Amino acid sequence: MPVNALIKGLDILRLLNELGATQIRQLHQAAHLPKPTIVRMLETLIESGYVMRDASGQYRVTAKVLALSNGYDAADQLLRVAGPLLDRFRQEHTWPTDLARVDRDAVVILDTGRVPGTLSLNRSVGSRLPVMVTALGRAWLAFCPAEERDQALALLARSSDPMAVLARDPRAVDRLVAETRRRGYAVSDQAYLKNTRVVAVPIVVAGRVEACINMMVVASAKTMSQAEREFVPPLKRIAATIAAALARSIAA
Repeated sequence: MPVNALIKGLDILRLLNELGATQIRQLHQAAHLPKPTIVRMLETLIESGYVMRDASGQYRVTAKVLALSNGYDAADQLLRVAGPLLDRFRQEHTWPTDLARVDRDAVVILDTGRVPGTLSLNRSVGSRLPVMVTALGRAWLAFCPAEERDQALALLARSSDPMAVLARDPRAVDRLVAETRRRGYAVSDQAYLKNTRVVAVPIVVAGRVEACINMMVVASAKTMSQAEREFVPPLKRIAATIAAALARSIAA
C-alpha cells in the first residue's frame, strides 16, 4: 500500500520546485490540500533540509534537492545530442521550444529555451505538465508503443486531476490518437494554457518515442492554422535531425 503522507509531501516538494518562492496560500491553491496538512509537510521538509523559509516568510527549495537527481541519467545521452542542435534551432526561430519526455503520468520538461516570464510562462527544466491536454503529451500518446500508452492511460484514468479526465473516455482517446497520427503532429489550441497555441512532434528512434519537441505562440499572434503551417515543417526537420544523431550516438 502506498504511503499517502509521503505522496503528499513529494507533491509539495514538486510544487515548490516549479513555483519558486511560494506562500502557503499558493500551495493550497495548487495542491488542493488542507492548509494544516501543507504546514506539516513544509515543517517536515524543512527539518529534512529540502526546504527553507526565507526572511519574507516564503518557502523555497534548498540546494539539497539537487541530490535527488544524482542517480537519474536516462536523459543524459539525449540531452548531449539534442542540446547543440536545439541551441541552433532556437537562434533561427523566435517562438519558445521545449524538449520533453513522458514520465508515467506527466510530461517532464528536459530542455527549454524560454526566458523566464516569456508568454506569461515560467516553466523550467523538471516541470511536470499534464499529458492529455498538452501537445507534447498528445504527440507521445499518438506515436508511442501501444503497451506504453495503455499503461499511462490506466494510471491517468485513476487520477483526480481534472486535466486527466479525457483518459477515462477510451473512445475519445482513440479519436485523439487516430487524428494525431493521421495529421503527423499534435496540437493544443488553448487546451492547457488559454493564451497559447502549441504544436508538437515526436522524436522517434527504432520505433520508440525518445522525446517530443514543441513550439508555441501567443494565441493573439497567430491562428492555429497559421501556427501549424509555420511551425510543423521546421519541427519535423529538427526532430528528424535529433533522431538521426541520437541513433548514431546509440550505435557508436
